[in-house]
Amino acid sequence: MSRGSFSEAWLLPNSFRSALAPFLARVPERIGYATDGRAGLLTRALPPPPRTGHQLRDYDPLLRSRGIEPDPDPPRLPVPEGAAAQADAALAQAGVSADGDFVLLAPGAAFSGTKRWPPDRFGELARVLSERGRRCGIVIGPGEEAIAEKVRRASGSELPVLGLDLDPVGVAALARRAKVVVANDSGPMHLAAAVGTPVVAFFGPTDPGRTGPTGAPAEVLDRYVFCSPCYRKVCPYRHECMTEITVEAALNAIERLIGR
Repeated sequence: MSRGSFSEAWLLPNSFRSALAPFLARVPERIGYATDGRAGLLTRALPPPPRTGHQLRDYDPLLRSRGIEPDPDPPRLPVPEGAAAQADAALAQAGVSADGDFVLLAPGAAFSGTKRWPPDRFGELARVLSERGRRCGIVIGPGEEAIAEKVRRASGSELPVLGLDLDPVGVAALARRAKVVVANDSGPMHLAAAVGTPVVAFFGPTDPGRTGPTGAPAEVLDRYVFCSPCYRKVCPYRHECMTEITVEAALNAIERLIGR
């Protein structure tokens, strides 16, 4: 914690370590949930909320404990002109026109491979969309280059790969240029929804009731099986929760969103 005079510390991480720093810094008010054995480090320790609603609402009780009424609206991310210009430049450099029915594919997910719809399905989806006259692009983050290459091989075309030279706000600006973003439960999914772009989202090991897209039209595709949601990083079975989501289901979801 940087040096300074603080009157309150709001502890959004739920770990013991996150509460230790303001305790040692003798911040007068330390507000957070009584998790991870840290209640004694807090001056205002609230019982953690039930993990039944969307994560957006997890910290509403903290706000209300201080007389602040939470904003009920979903997050909205304004895109600065500079970020929009960077996204447009990335599209132009890739030879992509975002006019019309441009579909942006986001095949990555930082948590683990269990959250990812198979790259070959993304590629097959891109191939069929191309046959229907819809342009596609891939957006990835650092370390996801191999995933993008698998998608390209499966599509049978040189799909443009975007995003590596953009920060998160630039990726949001890129998503705003798309007609639909097709994504796993990931950062690009949330960024797309935050700028109002319709989203097709694949869910399996995680719970869309907790982390689903909000604030934009969305189609959530899941094939929950007996172990869902498991939150595992390695599937001990055959990953049916994701592999049983078909390309046809994704195509139909895209067409429904575009048809709105």
